[in-house]
Amino acid sequence: MSTGSRVPPREHLVQHHVLASPARLTRRVFCKGALAAAGIASTAAVKSDSPRRNQSVVIVGAGVAGLAAASELRANGFEDVVLLEARDRIGGRIWTGTIGGNIPIDLGASWIHGVEGNPINAIATESQIATHPTDYDSEVEHFAGVGRPRLAAGEVLRRFWELAETQPGSTLQSAYDQYLATYAPGNPEKRYLEYLLNTIVEHEYGADIRDLSLSSIEGGSAYAGQDVVFPGGYRQIIDTLADGAVVRLRQAVTEIDYSGTGVALTTASGATFEAAGVIVTAPLGVLKKGLISFLPSLPLRKRRAVARLEMGVLNKTCLLFDGVFWDRDIEFIGRVGAEKGHWAETLNLYPHTGQPILMMFNAGAYGARLERYADRRIVENAVAVLKDMYGDVPAPRDARITRWNSDQWTLGSYSYVPAGSSFEQYAVLGEPVADKVFFAGEATHHEFPATVHGAFLSGIRAARQIAALPPSDHDPDDLRLP
Repeated sequence: MSTGSRVPPREHLVQHHVLASPARLTRRVFCKGALAAAGIASTAAVKSDSPRRNQSVVIVGAGVAGLAAASELRANGFEDVVLLEARDRIGGRIWTGTIGGNIPIDLGASWIHGVEGNPINAIATESQIATHPTDYDSEVEHFAGVGRPRLAAGEVLRRFWELAETQPGSTLQSAYDQYLATYAPGNPEKRYLEYLLNTIVEHEYGADIRDLSLSSIEGGSAYAGQDVVFPGGYRQIIDTLADGAVVRLRQAVTEIDYSGTGVALTTASGATFEAAGVIVTAPLGVLKKGLISFLPSLPLRKRRAVARLEMGVLNKTCLLFDGVFWDRDIEFIGRVGAEKGHWAETLNLYPHTGQPILMMFNAGAYGARLERYADRRIVENAVAVLKDMYGDVPAPRDARITRWNSDQWTLGSYSYVPAGSSFEQYAVLGEPVADKVFFAGEATHHEFPATVHGAFLSGIRAARQIAALPPSDHDPDDLRLP
């Protein structure tokens, strides 16, 4: 999920960036402790004696939304809950891999965005999972052969957003073109604006400015407080949520038939499952590709919402070195170059983990294009960029590279609202169908899309929607577990 905060970028005109096993919680402590700490349980609690508690539920996907839904259902007395996960691991777009043998590194989501009232931070605190704050003002900018701009970032951005406000429905590319025509900036200032828009906007939404408008990025909410990362990896949150869950790995759901009394699911392996209800947490990219067939077809309103939202791309190239040769205590390394959006931002993980690791970002069209290259070529490109900034650079000891756009189980990094669409589509995508098919995932939460906490809250919402329904006549024993 996203690497920046979910605050509209124009609110940050003078900033560059808008931007050990845990002690596990029992399901009861999870709901009464972490959710209460986040201010959620008291506002939407469902009694644990739900009339549907003896009925079966299948959850498609064992990412944070699916695991949150399973925990909430079980806390409300549901015993027949199974998660079907297409991958050979849980977590979805939360993916803590390793580099250099055993050093944890987050290849998917990295941050808790805003710790105040955030349910993910509540879980981390309750589970005593270590976090480390991010300082977005801790930054150095390198100008790669384009010269330093005459204007500071605040003035450049102020001019740009003033132009964008005059045409909120037009693409940000249109505002950029108008900036060039209005101010006739020199090459340094032009490249600096490109750099700022790439790191503030394009990395935030995973899309190029030609695909975004001011209207399409003005929506949603954000928690207050600092952003934090997990030195030991985001997987610790997943492990906590997964405690007690029944998960079937390598079970890619290909069909959901809700035409009968209950719901019948078929997977690519030929397994079949039946339940009273289903929670679909598949990423937007999977829904857009039509990898899951619905019988009958989903309502037109729902299909239009799928079509009117898009999946962004943000990829990481993580390099482990024998030692630190860069700015040791600076967290963000910016590069203003001649090619827009190419290796413009790097996160220095040394202040967070004590390890000499650089996490380099590429987003949008260029981020997707890089996926076609072999690992060796990508690493060579990354090292060349570092040499451009620091001179003599040693070869990295290890590297990890993501390819989220071509990942068959996500087909993108996280959702965004394209120009011409609206945040309302998130709410539509989250609406239940026929009181049997429920939806969760970051692309179904209109307040906090493209965030881990948005995905988590959507799972809680879907579980509570099921728990609040009156009992049905569907036999709770129909759940088949091959």
